[in-house]
Amino acid sequence: MKSASELPPELYDCILDYFSEDKSTLRTCALVTRKWLPRARYHLFRSIYIDWSNCDAFTRLLASSPDLGASVATLEIEGAFGIFSMDRLHGVTLDAWLRSISPSFPPQLTNLTKLELALITIDAELVRRFFGRLSGISHLTLWACALTSFDVFVELFASFPALKRLSIAFTQEWETNPRRPVPVPESAVLPHIEVVDLTSCCDNFKVLQWFVAHELHTAIHTFSCSRVPWSSIPVLRNVLGALAPTLRSLKVGLGENASAADDLPCVSWAQPQQPIFTPLSALTTVTLDIQMGRLALAPFTLLLLVHLPMPALQTLTFAVKCGEYDATDNALCTLWMRMAAATASVARAANGLERVVVSARERGEDGGAAGGGYPHRGGPAFDFKEMEKAVADAFVERGLGKLFVFERKDFQGYC
Repeated sequence: MKSASELPPELYDCILDYFSEDKSTLRTCALVTRKWLPRARYHLFRSIYIDWSNCDAFTRLLASSPDLGASVATLEIEGAFGIFSMDRLHGVTLDAWLRSISPSFPPQLTNLTKLELALITIDAELVRRFFGRLSGISHLTLWACALTSFDVFVELFASFPALKRLSIAFTQEWETNPRRPVPVPESAVLPHIEVVDLTSCCDNFKVLQWFVAHELHTAIHTFSCSRVPWSSIPVLRNVLGALAPTLRSLKVGLGENASAADDLPCVSWAQPQQPIFTPLSALTTVTLDIQMGRLALAPFTLLLLVHLPMPALQTLTFAVKCGEYDATDNALCTLWMRMAAATASVARAANGLERVVVSARERGEDGGAAGGGYPHRGGPAFDFKEMEKAVADAFVERGLGKLFVFERKDFQGYC
């Protein structure tokens, strides 16, 4: 039998690729033979997470082996420890370790393309000293960050001329006293975003409106916005109108927390207000969030669907979130029938509709969200087989049986 060092390179590369997410095994493999080291190192350093506990060790490692920096493609930086530290974001001591990193660190990450920032208070100093020196970024994520002003976001955005994808979730504050942003210098080379993902009413549309005002939206083909309050529908209408020529994929979720739901007008299923939208002639894929724990939002979500002109639509997905506070059988039966009726209306307007997906996401078996930290409240397990049958019956009754697909997925994240 051949030793590990005598195996064909293609074979051990394949083996190491299989363990790409298993850091412990990769570290062991890197010690077996020098021939395994390059591929193991590729996976070990391709995605790096740093916080206050490991930052010093990683920067020292790069200082002793500068060539490792070229292996890092994704860098995730968490400023505070855990989601419950968000109320202390403005304490400068929380990210003092980040501000003390040597200026020589960013230039070493020569192949970095994806930057994920979480629980960080971002100001102009941090942008100029650190983030703004990572010029190769194509994908930027801001999760529960606080920005001292919108000008800081503009400066951060302008630092990444290759940026194609922007994700902003649960932004704490844009600024204390909102004001008109400082004009962008004419010499600045600004990126043209292709994918935008926004979560929570705090940051929905402010960025998009700025993009539109500066004509930076003309390449956006994928747009996702979650937790949109009904009062922001006119703004959504204007944003979609601006994106209409290029938008191919859209995901929308109406306000899913109490504060966002409170602004919904009191209307019945049959008597909603009717917003008027610009035809989305390039749109082929639409996903709508339906939260079964808040069925008061469902009429407005379906209203939005019915009144979106989408002549080229091919795939329609209902992303149904099933939790511990699900409604009665009668209410759910009404929901499925209304979903099918709304879909039938869309199918008549979009002759090319090929697929209608109901994608049900569930809580973990322990009662918490899969991958999340939600406590178990002892609710009964949800019967997805019964749900699939009920939804299928509603769609078949509307003549949509050939288009209908039911999927069951694990609940992901906090959105």
